[in-house]
Amino acid sequence: MLKRLNDLAVFDAARWPAREVVGRILGGLLAIGFISWRLLKLPNSVGYIREVRWAWRWFSKFEQLPDWLAPPGYDFEGHYFGFGYSREQVTLLWTLTFVLWLLITCSFIAYIIAYLTRARAQSVAKGFTQTFFPVLVAGLPFLTTLTSYTYRDWFPEKSEAHLTGMVAILSVLIAGGALQLVSLLTLRRGFTIMSEARVFIRTGLYRWVRHPVYASHFLIYFCYTLVYFHALTVVMYVAFVAGQTIRARIEERKLTAAFPEYEEYRKSTGMFLPKFW
Repeated sequence: MLKRLNDLAVFDAARWPAREVVGRILGGLLAIGFISWRLLKLPNSVGYIREVRWAWRWFSKFEQLPDWLAPPGYDFEGHYFGFGYSREQVTLLWTLTFVLWLLITCSFIAYIIAYLTRARAQSVAKGFTQTFFPVLVAGLPFLTTLTSYTYRDWFPEKSEAHLTGMVAILSVLIAGGALQLVSLLTLRRGFTIMSEARVFIRTGLYRWVRHPVYASHFLIYFCYTLVYFHALTVVMYVAFVAGQTIRARIEERKLTAAFPEYEEYRKSTGMFLPKFW
């Protein structure tokens, strides 16, 4: 079955007309739309505390837009004050939330920059496992965020564990987001969504790890699985890790075929973690 899928002409990216030009145009439009949406959602995603209430006047201009586009602002400070949190605790939580929002936004911009400025493919994706499969795997984290948020069910705001857990999860998410951003900025010309060989990158974090972007995804998605904790999301996380590992193996075969020196690099460098032995 898989061989038949791989042999279908529709999964041969080399046959797609003007795919790089069309991809750049669609990518640019997507970037404008997504960044605008992220900015409009900022008052709801991060919320307000006393130090940033000055921004309410600017965002209030968009209150007439549909809620899915510009949802109402969230009184972050008032919400947590209602559970007896101190100002220092509220400020810490808000700051971590805002830093995470900023990192996610910057990472998306980095994705778009990499996509628009990447080098020409030396080996084009061909077959279901190299074209459509990577997209399916990459979409699993987005499905997790569509499930119900369960962190408050396990650790209500009134419990001491809520603050400790949130600080820990947000800190790990920030570390994962920073790892993702740095890795993307290094990868830029070699960036690919489908399994293709463009440029052999072995500088920056790639000196020690072959797939630092995927490593950051494992870290980030693990944290989202904790706050959207269901049996289904756990299964999706396991499927995501397995899928990304398969995807990485497929990419490495493409890179080895296009760049013979990649085999030596593969043997001397860790896949998702540095080699300490």
